[in-house]
Amino acid sequence: MPSRLRKTRKLRGHVSHGHGRIGKHRKHPGGRGNGYYKVLGKGKLPKQPVIVKAKFFSRRAEEKIKEVGGACVLVA
Repeated sequence: MPSRLRKTRKLRGHVSHGHGRIGKHRKHPGGRGNGYYKVLGKGKLPKQPVIVKAKFFSRRAEEKIKEVGGACVLVA
C-alpha cells in the first residue's frame, strides 16, 4: 500500500506501524532480528556443567563444553 493512502498519523507510536507483527515479539520463533548462532571454541567456560543451545558448534567448542560435563543442543 502506498504511504500516501495510509493513515500514518493514527499509527504513531505503534511498533509495527501497520505492517503486521510477525517476528516482532520476543516469544515468536523468529525472535527479534538476527542474533548469534555460531558457538566457537575461543574463551573459557565455568567449571560447572552448562547446556548450550545454538545452530552451529565448532569442533573445539563442542569438546570444551563436554569436557566440563555440559551438553550441546542443536536448534533449527
